[in-house]
Amino acid sequence: MKKTRFTILATLLTLMVGTNAWGWGRDVHATITYIAERHLTPQAKANIEACIDGRSIVYYASWMDNHQEESKMWRHSSYYDKDTHKPVGTAYTELSTTIEKLGDYKSLSETECRHRLYHLLHALGDFHCPGHTYFQNADRSFKRNTHYNVVWIDNKETSYHTVWDILLIRYLRSAFGYMDFGHSLDCNIPQQYVEQVTAGTLYDWMCETANRCVHIYDKFPKRKKGTPKEELGHFDLDLVQEYSRLADEQILKAGLRMAKVLNESFGK
Repeated sequence: MKKTRFTILATLLTLMVGTNAWGWGRDVHATITYIAERHLTPQAKANIEACIDGRSIVYYASWMDNHQEESKMWRHSSYYDKDTHKPVGTAYTELSTTIEKLGDYKSLSETECRHRLYHLLHALGDFHCPGHTYFQNADRSFKRNTHYNVVWIDNKETSYHTVWDILLIRYLRSAFGYMDFGHSLDCNIPQQYVEQVTAGTLYDWMCETANRCVHIYDKFPKRKKGTPKEELGHFDLDLVQEYSRLADEQILKAGLRMAKVLNESFGK
């Protein structure tokens, strides 16, 4: 019995590690969709809930992580040209197609409507995550992503990708549930700010994210596997606080922009 319990626990931990590696942690995805839900029109909210059995969109915020086989055709990270910072590759076109199809959601089958909605709820959040903002040159001979080691504030090596997905948020926000976090970010936001953030298109939002996040590679350039710990980039509390502010801004923007897309698609 003890061996069986240990096996089950080990399996669960393995699954947790595997899914967290895909994007913002589940708590952040829940926060983003919760912010979006706060800004839905009554009509959009009713139509969305009719599509997903009356549940909150927060319930499906991490569907792409939890159903990797069903969602494997969609990307969690977005690539940009290293010189122009414009989207390249399929991630942008995949999400653009989903948004276009949801604009006529009544013509979709029940299954496709649900899956397209799950894709939007997750990918739009991931595309605002600095750790999922990658760069490459035109012939793809050079690619820059965040899958390399740095030293976290506890002096332990970890993936730079994990820093952005999980550690930055949980270090300073460990006492927050997703509703607490959502309220703290989306509190007394001026309407002018909402309008400014949600102006433009998905293409504009992704270009802005690329321009905001490219500098993270300058502060923490990639090191080869096996580089001694003392030669890796090190986080201190000041840098954690600076990067946490960037993450907070990206999370809020993702939620507000998600609400705009959902209202335009389902508010009819």
